[in-house]
Amino acid sequence: MARRARLSWPQEHHQASEVIIRRVDPGRGWTLEQARDLVEQGYSIDNVAERTGFPAKMLKVAVKD
Repeated sequence: MARRARLSWPQEHHQASEVIIRRVDPGRGWTLEQARDLVEQGYSIDNVAERTGFPAKMLKVAVKD
């Protein structure tokens, strides 16, 4: 009579790693709030992104639908 083998894998214990906070600071003297305010005032997202150094995707949040 054949034996039945029970397959088992070792328990994997995942410990929480460090939390990494990344902040975008293009170093041009603008804050993200100021850059988004420019977009709300009517400046184009591409123009504000070029002037302030913030990525256009971050500035699109300011656009109201």
